[in-house]
Amino acid sequence: MRLIILFIALLANLATAAEPVIHLGVHNFPPYFVMTSQDQCEGSAVEQTRALLQTNDITVQVICATPARIYKMLQSGEVDLTINIKQTKALPDNISFIATPYARLSLVLLSHGAAVAREKTPSIASIRGFDYHGQRQILTDKGYQFIDLPDSISAVELFIKGRSSALITYEAPFNYYLQQNQLPFANNYQRQLLEHIDAFYVVANSSKLKAYIEQTLQHHADTAQLSYFAN
Repeated sequence: MRLIILFIALLANLATAAEPVIHLGVHNFPPYFVMTSQDQCEGSAVEQTRALLQTNDITVQVICATPARIYKMLQSGEVDLTINIKQTKALPDNISFIATPYARLSLVLLSHGAAVAREKTPSIASIRGFDYHGQRQILTDKGYQFIDLPDSISAVELFIKGRSSALITYEAPFNYYLQQNQLPFANNYQRQLLEHIDAFYVVANSSKLKAYIEQTLQHHADTAQLSYFAN
């Protein structure tokens, strides 16, 4: 009788046990991550990650926050993975990168040429928590004053509205904004390509599903012979 009771209790625990959840941390960085409302994000990277990692037993849940907040959540283990370049100084130490990069990003400096020439201290819109592979310090040394915004689209909007002399941005979000708002690339913008930088899947070492995430993503990349996941 006691064994029957224990068996029934075990079945009840299995029935009520929560299914494993992978928390994907994203910020407003189109077209890979697109904020659809104040706390909801979708986008091509969200869809692809969900398709690769979600199963009948494992759910991929998206956490939409600012980059600075995502880095803290990686540190605490509240986020299992995100996508980011390796060189961001704000990233915590307790993380790992999937070997195959997710996408190649083009880092550009855009400016209102007349404003930069006119202002003694030209301003530059940027994302809080991003050092842009050392370009933040280089531009600071050249006399730029940074205006930090929560995400890529906030920085783009500030620049488009003429409230900053320049914008440092990865080109994909900027082009996405122009396309979505049916805006041409203005003739008075000056564009300088700073460098190409690879972005990678970043996995929190404290994640309980770390082994599953890493093995599943890398197996897919190896099997499909991917140079980049985004391809």
